[in-house]
Amino acid sequence: MMKIGFILVFIGLYQFSTFGQDTIPEKPRKSFWSYFGITPLDDTLSIHKNGLFVTPLLYYSPDTRWGLGGAGAYVFHLNDKKDKTDFTRASYIRFLADYTMNRQTDVWTDWSIFTRKERFYFKGEFRFRNFPDKFYGIGNNTVQSNEEKYSYNLFSFKFLALKKIYEKFFVGFDYHFESEFGFKLTEGGVLETGSITGYNGGIGSAFGFVSIYDTRDNVLNSYTGQFAEFSSYFHNRVFGSTFSFFVMQGEFNKYWQIRPKHIIAWQTKTRFTFGDVPFLDMSMAGNEDILRGYPKNRFRDNHFIGTQVEYRFPLFWRFGMTTFAGVGDVFSRPQDLTWRTTKYTVGLGLRFLVNTAERINIRVDYGYGAQGGYFYFSVAEAF
Repeated sequence: MMKIGFILVFIGLYQFSTFGQDTIPEKPRKSFWSYFGITPLDDTLSIHKNGLFVTPLLYYSPDTRWGLGGAGAYVFHLNDKKDKTDFTRASYIRFLADYTMNRQTDVWTDWSIFTRKERFYFKGEFRFRNFPDKFYGIGNNTVQSNEEKYSYNLFSFKFLALKKIYEKFFVGFDYHFESEFGFKLTEGGVLETGSITGYNGGIGSAFGFVSIYDTRDNVLNSYTGQFAEFSSYFHNRVFGSTFSFFVMQGEFNKYWQIRPKHIIAWQTKTRFTFGDVPFLDMSMAGNEDILRGYPKNRFRDNHFIGTQVEYRFPLFWRFGMTTFAGVGDVFSRPQDLTWRTTKYTVGLGLRFLVNTAERINIRVDYGYGAQGGYFYFSVAEAF
């Protein structure tokens, strides 16, 4: 049976502030839609506005039952007040919070901030999560019948600080902290035996080195340019980590505008882990950004490699659509990668444009894989 978590409704967009036109000093025009946080269609990319956009969430999924919460984004520009030719790309802070009938809580926010003249670039994430999860074993060929339920609390914090050393090229350091505690395991399950590293949680504390090359015209919804990131993280007991292991990951995105607002986007992601890796920190196949159509927890192993392509195009008024397809898998050794076990996904997505100047979309995607399909709801594009 196809297992689907789906968004039933999202309503009531509200913009708390829209102010500060950087290049055209004219009085903002009021319209009926402005009272719902929707900017005029004649906004252009030369009009950079700061604003907070919020939407309530009401959804249902088999794992959570009914859930209620909210999501949104605050978008702003740290432009040079004296140099009117300086147009720093948009910075943003995104957030989401929800609570379900199963007494599950998820509070999450992340940020991406360019300082004036893009001299520095800061990224980060904060999350508190109290959710049940599922474990199927380790490897890319585990079976559905291995499913065992568990629950735990997660507190995590990530901070990335980069300095521009060349045009659009940044280098810097990253710090990750995670605390996983309060585990409740299935009686008689594999996790309860204690044979799986990290079965009872612990502390993750890691420092890393990061380099980014970013020529995207817009970090929230790119039409042109490319993005490349390489990062490495060292978890060690010296930093307070319960386990010692090493993570190396890479990402490359490319965007082509083949016609006005018709975009082809391509992404490739890799992640490799070595050492005493707890199962919660292993690489996973599936998420709301890549291999949509597989739960994030369904397949896990030491390494992951995957690629996907999207075609994004307008429909009418503020509505747009995307089609996407991707392949990828987790593995322990290169010989574990076979066509028989490779994961694929295809899907469709609906977009609603809430801010034309900054291209902020509300997105609802449906991804279908070998074991069924899932709906995903978020603010901004998957990549």
